[in-house]
Amino acid sequence: MIITRTPFRISLFGGGTDHPIWFEKFGGRVVSLTIDKYCYISTRVLPPFFEHKYRVAYSQVETVRRVEDIQHPVVREAIRKYAPELRLEIHHDGDLPARSGIGSSSAFAVGMIHSLLALKGKGLSESELAKEAINLEREILKENVGWQDQIACAVGGINEIEFGPDNKWSLSPLRIDSRYLREFQSRMILVFSGVQRSSSDVSVGLLKDLDKKAVQMTKLMNLSRECRKILESEGDLDTIGEMLNDAWRLKKEVNPISSSIELDNLYERAMTAGALGGKVLGAGGGGFMLFWVKKEGRESFLRNMGQIVEIPFSVCFQGSKVIYEDSSQMEMP
Repeated sequence: MIITRTPFRISLFGGGTDHPIWFEKFGGRVVSLTIDKYCYISTRVLPPFFEHKYRVAYSQVETVRRVEDIQHPVVREAIRKYAPELRLEIHHDGDLPARSGIGSSSAFAVGMIHSLLALKGKGLSESELAKEAINLEREILKENVGWQDQIACAVGGINEIEFGPDNKWSLSPLRIDSRYLREFQSRMILVFSGVQRSSSDVSVGLLKDLDKKAVQMTKLMNLSRECRKILESEGDLDTIGEMLNDAWRLKKEVNPISSSIELDNLYERAMTAGALGGKVLGAGGGGFMLFWVKKEGRESFLRNMGQIVEIPFSVCFQGSKVIYEDSSQMEMP
């Protein structure tokens, strides 16, 4: 049996510029971080005396004899590619809900691939694991997703990721000392909007007529560059909050369906409560929102917001990891 743990991520700046349709022409740049909320995948070789060949447990439970009968697309296609010869039982557990903007689908893809390969005794580097997950989601499943989530979830930490022509990307870890990290973390408040959606569906609005949005997209990339400079120099963290407010406006310009009346109202409520800025995570349309507060302004913000679902978190500096391995379960005939 293998259990993998893969972190969810928060994208601060540059979301949308990690889509190949954009970065193949203009380049892309994002700043993101992974958090201590995880996707867990448990995988074991199924004993031969069961009638079914596959048992898959997530929000549903599937027991089928043929891989093509598995309804969960990531599980089905990952088994086809990485372990078609094995009888398998697979369980998924997540600390946060799916379809909510924290990279859950990519964390699942990364964790699923990692689990199947580890079950077979095969290992991949973090970058190779990210590339496999990108291929699974984009090329095999044909999802309208970018590249940043798979990379962030596979690698972990606070990173700037750059994208360029010929499907090339590079990652630069942003290393900051513990004192500044504590202040950085104290500025962020994660709130669940209560709305779940498909990031692939929301991304359609972004990708439509993308060439005509070059001014806004370039500004989003520049915000990523500025964020990196602030973090590396231990600069004024209030500025990041103000930048998030700029990015909120830009994101709604390039993709009107990234927000809604409910999200707009929540954002305005947060600004009135003392936030410097914020954003809807992922492609938008629902899920989690991140708000940035002033130094020592966290308690007053939460008090002024009243009834909200806040998710406490810390930065996680590990990517996808095997946290349990029992080789005795891998010797099934």
